[in-house]
Amino acid sequence: MENKGIKYILGCFALLVSFSGSTQEVWEIIATANRTITQGVRITDKPAIIDTVVPIPNINYPLLSRSMRTEISIEQIEASKIRIVETLEKLYPGYIRVGIDNYKGPLAEFYYNSERNRRMNYGVHLKHNSFFGDIKDYAPASFDNTTGHVFGEFFTTRHKFDADLDYLNHGYHFYGIRDTADVIGKDSLRNRVQGIQGSFRFSNFTTKDSLKLLYTVRTSYGFFHEFDPKNLDMAGRNSTFVIGADFAYKQKKTIYSGEFDIRYNNYKFAYLNNAVPLDLTHNDNNTIIHIKPVVTSYGDKWKIIYGVDLNFDIDNQPVFKVIPVLEAKYSLFNNMIIPYVGIDGGLQQNTFKTLNRQNEFISSEIDLLNTKVFNVYAGVKGTLSKKLSFNLNVHSTTSSDMALFVNDTIWSDLYRFDVVYDKVNALGVTGSISYQAGEKLKVDAIVSYNKFATEKEVHAWNLAPLDIKLKGSYNLYDKIYIKSDLTFLSGRKSPGGLFSTEDDPEKFELGFVADANLHLEYRLNTRFSAFLQFNNLAAQKYFRWNQYQVQGFQVLGGVTFGF
Repeated sequence: MENKGIKYILGCFALLVSFSGSTQEVWEIIATANRTITQGVRITDKPAIIDTVVPIPNINYPLLSRSMRTEISIEQIEASKIRIVETLEKLYPGYIRVGIDNYKGPLAEFYYNSERNRRMNYGVHLKHNSFFGDIKDYAPASFDNTTGHVFGEFFTTRHKFDADLDYLNHGYHFYGIRDTADVIGKDSLRNRVQGIQGSFRFSNFTTKDSLKLLYTVRTSYGFFHEFDPKNLDMAGRNSTFVIGADFAYKQKKTIYSGEFDIRYNNYKFAYLNNAVPLDLTHNDNNTIIHIKPVVTSYGDKWKIIYGVDLNFDIDNQPVFKVIPVLEAKYSLFNNMIIPYVGIDGGLQQNTFKTLNRQNEFISSEIDLLNTKVFNVYAGVKGTLSKKLSFNLNVHSTTSSDMALFVNDTIWSDLYRFDVVYDKVNALGVTGSISYQAGEKLKVDAIVSYNKFATEKEVHAWNLAPLDIKLKGSYNLYDKIYIKSDLTFLSGRKSPGGLFSTEDDPEKFELGFVADANLHLEYRLNTRFSAFLQFNNLAAQKYFRWNQYQVQGFQVLGGVTFGF
């Protein structure tokens, strides 16, 4: 077999050589070979179908049965109280009130307001009261007082216009003089003042809490004067004009706000009367430029207000006054207790009108200075329950050029008052507590004590170191309404001691004041009611000002009718 293989290889080699030399020749080689064939194996398994579904065995778990003891407890729920009120009750836009007192002094009051309107609101309020009685051993003390107020508001989609007009007509007597009224003459003791004040405001508003600048532009003009047709040259006259704007801008939890205004005041007295010494005549002008930027920041439990109050007083001697503005509050125990501390103040413009309304018995000829106030305070306020709240604070206040009233000797025989100015320091504490039980009962109590110190004057004239006020109201079945107030004043000093030669500290005492008033009203229905007003229940004839004693016990009764 090996020789045959060699021959086969050599034959293939010779064939390749011959083929490469000539392609025309054809060779045929025949050889024998031995091929091995593997023996086949027979499959004896029979064909069958294989099922791919695997059967799941049934597994049984034993059921454990346990009996648990259960209890049912039912808590009693109090029945809820529902007060059904009509969505829109009928409104009576106006009412008339009339009455008369035991001194035959009439009272008349008229009020009218527009009904519900989405675009506007307007109204008018008129009031008159008089007193025709006398105070024993004093000059005639009768008076009449008439006031009027007209107002209106108009709303657009994003703006509001509002204006108001006030009128005053007050006639009275300088009755603080004894037994010599006939010698002086009753006509010379009469005085009447009139005043008119108008204001206008334009502002925008937004119904959403958005980043929008809110502003209010305001202006006002007022004219106040003494009215004596027989002697107009000797009457005091006062004109005021104010223009300003307020701004507020909120960004997240910070509010940027500011105030700006210009206040002008002109006061005249006998400036064209050659019979009056030049140093006693007045044609005084005063302008104050006021700017107050303030930033308010607050969190969940705290609030801080900081800024500055700038006042430029343009007078014969211009003064620039800067007062810091600071207040910090923090809430404890979910607003139950709120401690606070702060600094504030400002510049108060004194006018002939403001001083006359504070003390109507002042002379027509006075000097005008503006009062500068600086106040530092700290305290705590909060709620002891849903019905009871309180406030307690201590303060130190300095008032430069504070207006005080001393009996006049130039234009009268002590029955008029001159205005003097002094630096007054007050260190004091004030506490108040308020109790309110729904719409039925409300009681307020305020106690204030101050220790006054003056720079030039002997005392802080007519200021009460101890001032206690109690006020309360009670509603009985919506038919009977009771209101009362009680005032205690102690420690007031009288300037009358300056004109006495006696060396007695009590000559400066104005006396203790206990003044109680009670108001009763019975409402027959929603339109008609009757009332009784009791004034000065203790019938104490205390002195309101030096030489000016108040009237005694007074009863005023009347009716009210709505329409």
